[in-house]
Amino acid sequence: MKLVTVVAGALVGGALATMICWGALYVYGAFVLRGEGSLFDTNPEIANLFFVGWSVLTAIGAAIAAIIVTRMRS
Repeated sequence: MKLVTVVAGALVGGALATMICWGALYVYGAFVLRGEGSLFDTNPEIANLFFVGWSVLTAIGAAIAAIIVTRMRS
């Protein structure tokens, strides 16, 4: 049962990190670029950095959420 809670916590943490990253990308496109293309059109190098940052934040969020859920269940 402990494995299920850890996996569920990791999924929730990853989902929250994903929503934050993609939400920030949407806000950047809407308010900074004002609908004139996307971040990926303007600078492909930044697009690569976005995906690296998204992956790292998802891994960190998943680990933190799994730790929190494990400590709450103890």
